Amino acid sequence: MLKRTFVLLVALALVSSTTAWRSADPPQALGGRLVIVKMVELSATSYRFQPATVTANPGDTVRFVQGSAMPHNVEFTKTPAGAQLGSTKLGPYLTTSGQTYDVVIDTRFPGGQYRYMCTPHFALGMLGVIVVARK
Repeated sequence: MLKRTFVLLVALALVSSTTAWRSADPPQALGGRLVIVKMVELSATSYRFQPATVTANPGDTVRFVQGSAMPHNVEFTKTPAGAQLGSTKLGPYLTTSGQTYDVVIDTRFPGGQYRYMCTPHFALGMLGVIVVARK
């Protein structure tokens, strides 16, 4: 009975850890191209999104990939008029290397520049921009 309880607890922990970082507005489909942005640690006092600026088209998915030992997130700080990001405005913390967070560029993202930062590391240079092209 104890072994069965342990297995159940481990399974629940895995399920909660794999769903906790996903957006409340999950990606609809990867209909466009995949744009990768890595979250990296250059030194103990320098963190970056690489590349810092990307261009995406409607239908593309911007995938943020955790590549450091420190927790990172994505918080949009400046958006064009008409943007309706909802819960995507503040993404979850990614805590393990390789963990990802997807942002689908859909109708919530009119054309323009979307500035974002990592909340705990913005003062250390962790800032980025997504330029959404108009079609």
